[in-house]
Amino acid sequence: MRYVAVLSDDKAAASMLVTFDPTKRQLTLQRVGEYSEGEDKSLELWALPPGGAPRSLGVLDRAPALRLAVAESEVREVPTLAISLERKGGVPRGQGPAGPIVFKGALIEKML
Repeated sequence: MRYVAVLSDDKAAASMLVTFDPTKRQLTLQRVGEYSEGEDKSLELWALPPGGAPRSLGVLDRAPALRLAVAESEVREVPTLAISLERKGGVPRGQGPAGPIVFKGALIEKML
């Protein structure tokens, strides 16, 4: 099984391609748009579980592609992922997004 999401901005323009390989416990993010968060800001990835508070999956660096170590339990029941624009370094641990959500999309489970 593999999980896939295309995160888009408010104009439905694709900005981030996300895949999750549960065997490797690895979330891969690839920037596909021209968005730049600026030197004094960071992008932070959030799992948006139904009926629950957003959970941070990590602060993203500026690389065009990056990998994050994530347990399958952190994404299995999550229908939506979002990326917020935060102050540099992201929000303090245990808090939800403080800045605006800039990208959002459904996380789907796909049979290989």
